[in-house]
Amino acid sequence: SGAEKKDYPHAEMVKECLVKGQIVPVELSLGLLRIAMDEKAQEAGSEYGSRIFLVDGFPRNYDNVEGWMEHMPSYTSVLGSLVYNCPIEVLEARIMNRAETSGRSDDNLDSARRRFQTFHTQTEPVVRALEMTEKLQAESNESGGSQLHIVNIDATGTVEEVWDETEAAMNAYVKNDILTANMNLLKAIEGGNLKAFTALCDEQLLVESGSKTKKSLADIFEWYEGPISDGASSSISNAKVSIQEGIKALVSYDRTTKVGKTVRETREWRHGPRGWMCVSVRREDL
Repeated sequence: SGAEKKDYPHAEMVKECLVKGQIVPVELSLGLLRIAMDEKAQEAGSEYGSRIFLVDGFPRNYDNVEGWMEHMPSYTSVLGSLVYNCPIEVLEARIMNRAETSGRSDDNLDSARRRFQTFHTQTEPVVRALEMTEKLQAESNESGGSQLHIVNIDATGTVEEVWDETEAAMNAYVKNDILTANMNLLKAIEGGNLKAFTALCDEQLLVESGSKTKKSLADIFEWYEGPISDGASSSISNAKVSIQEGIKALVSYDRTTKVGKTVRETREWRHGPRGWMCVSVRREDL
C-alpha cells in the first residue's frame, strides 16, 4: 500500500492507527487512495480508459464521507457500495488464521475487537445512510432507479462463493454503465443528433460499410441508422447484456419504431480512453 512506500511521510501514523483499531485521518486515506488509483491508471492497459476501482473498507465513518464529497467528486464518481456481512466469531477465526503468516502488527484479537467496535459505532451508521440515499434516489427518479447501488453480500462462504457474489455485483455496475451509454446513443439516433452519435461511436464505425471512401457524418448516420430511425422514437424490450473481460460487451434488444417496424438489434461495445464506444451494430427482422 502507499503507507508502506519508503518515502511516504505519514507511514508511522497510519501503522499506529491500524494497531490501535482507529480510523486513519481522511486526508491521509484519500491521499493514499489517489496515489494507488494514479499508479494503476498509468500501468500497461491504460488504453482501456477509465477503470472501475473497488476500494476496500471505505467510507468507514461520516468524516470519510465528508472528505470524499470535498475532495473526490471532480476526480472520480461513485457507482455504489459492496457490504460484506459476516459474524464476528467467523472474522476472528479468519484473522487468527491469517496472523500465522501475514506478519501484520494488527493481526491479533485485541486489535481486531477494537476494529469491530469501531465498525459497529462508526461504519454501520454510514452503511444505513447509503442505503437510505439509494432508496430516496429511487423514489425521486421517474424511472424508479438510483445512481447509487448498495449490494449486501454474505461473506460466510468460501473464498470462491464470496468472489462469485462479488463478481456478479461488479458486473451489474458495468452493465448499468453500458446500458446508460446505449440509451444515450439511441436518444442521439432518434433525435438526429450527429454530435452525440459521433461521441459514442468508435472510429471504425464511422466509415461507411463496404466503402473505402470517407463519407460525411450524415451519410454514415443514414447508412447505419436511417432505416431504423425513420420512426423518430421507439420502444425497447427484452434487453440482454453480456460482458467479456470487463472491457467488451454485447447489448441486444427488441426495438419497435413508431411506424411499427420491429427488429432485434445488437450493438457491440468496447471500453477505451473515451469510455464505452459502439463498434458495430446488426439487426434481424422480427
